[in-house]
Amino acid sequence: MTSPHSSHHQNGFTLLEVLVAFAVLTITLGVLLNIFSLAIRTTQTAQEQQKAVLLAESRLAELDAGYTLRPGVERGEFDDRFAWETRIEEYDSRALMDNQTLLILYRLSVVVSWSENRRYELSTLRLVRTEAR
Repeated sequence: MTSPHSSHHQNGFTLLEVLVAFAVLTITLGVLLNIFSLAIRTTQTAQEQQKAVLLAESRLAELDAGYTLRPGVERGEFDDRFAWETRIEEYDSRALMDNQTLLILYRLSVVVSWSENRRYELSTLRLVRTEAR
């Protein structure tokens, strides 16, 4: 005969089940944190790239705003993070124009650089009358 007190039903979790649950939770959280970290770094890189493009376009627009162009290189900084370099050089246009023209072709380029050897370069060509030199 069995007594009603001898049957034992387990209502809780065993220590092994708790340890396995914590291990699964730890691995899952680790993977999720790595995914979020990668997403944040990618977003930051994209924002830096976008800002560099806007700064380069702004600097190139300044060069193209009607200043008298003279060949040379200038450097400066937008802020603590971004540096710029502009280069103006006469472009070899002999293949494009005859010797009778009064126009000179300049190549304008802007390089914006920032951390970790990242850089963005933007360039254009501009025709200038010889008298306007």
